[in-house]
Amino acid sequence: MTEEINTTKAFQCSVGVATGCDWKAGSPLVVTGCMIMLCESGSADFTINSRRLMIKSGDIAFIVFDMVIVPVCISRDFEAKYIELDFDASQHIFFLVTSNRFWEYIYASPVFALPVALRRVVDRWFKQLDWISHHSSVTTAGKVFRNEMENFMLIMAEQVEMRLGLLGINPPKNRAWVMVNEFLGLLNRYYTRHHDVAFYADKLNVTPNYLNILVKRNIGVTAKQQINIQLGLVMKMLLDTTDLSVKEIAARLHYDDPSYLCRAFRKLTGSSPISYRNAYRTSSLSKIN
Repeated sequence: MTEEINTTKAFQCSVGVATGCDWKAGSPLVVTGCMIMLCESGSADFTINSRRLMIKSGDIAFIVFDMVIVPVCISRDFEAKYIELDFDASQHIFFLVTSNRFWEYIYASPVFALPVALRRVVDRWFKQLDWISHHSSVTTAGKVFRNEMENFMLIMAEQVEMRLGLLGINPPKNRAWVMVNEFLGLLNRYYTRHHDVAFYADKLNVTPNYLNILVKRNIGVTAKQQINIQLGLVMKMLLDTTDLSVKEIAARLHYDDPSYLCRAFRKLTGSSPISYRNAYRTSSLSKIN
């Protein structure tokens, strides 16, 4: 993967090109903030939060830090330009620039086709950012990237909302909303090792009970439930895309006792890990045949 990185303390952004050789099927992508990908050629199948999606030429994808994304099948001619923002830069874009409605759409439809005219505009934007990364100092590039990404996201959000008829009064984003997103960002970084609410509450300088209440009010589940949902999504992905045993998956997720993970998985899905894997593979075979 080719990558040119521009860094300032306030805003970190990178641009590059991903090809069919850069990602390994079955291995989750690590996105610390937000990655915007514009597919130039070929196609790639992914699972995003256990949903099977395809990105192909002319599509754009928004991949966010709290999504679990795993490449399944990538064509040899796959090539995509990308822009990646770190966590703090992504939070800035989330909080100050774009609307809640836009991100609700992105979480529901992280991959979508661009109209031809809009694709030309987006393609020019990617080329412009790439030129800046090669021909500007780190300090200048950092300042310009911040402005250009704000402009880019404003236009993308408006174009999406205009097409969906979603323009209107944007619900306010308060400190609680920011803290919940910080929790989700921390969870994406530490979920494999830390399954307790106290760890995240300590990082955010609040009590576990307050964090549970705050998350419940903003996304409808408690912080503990969200931790379990994240672990459940990753376990589903590993059951779907690998031949790892339940014991091996438990070890990857730092569970000393695999039976505890099995009980948590059954509570989330209504089935045991082995039953889930068998049902998934039976369904996949029937679709092929």
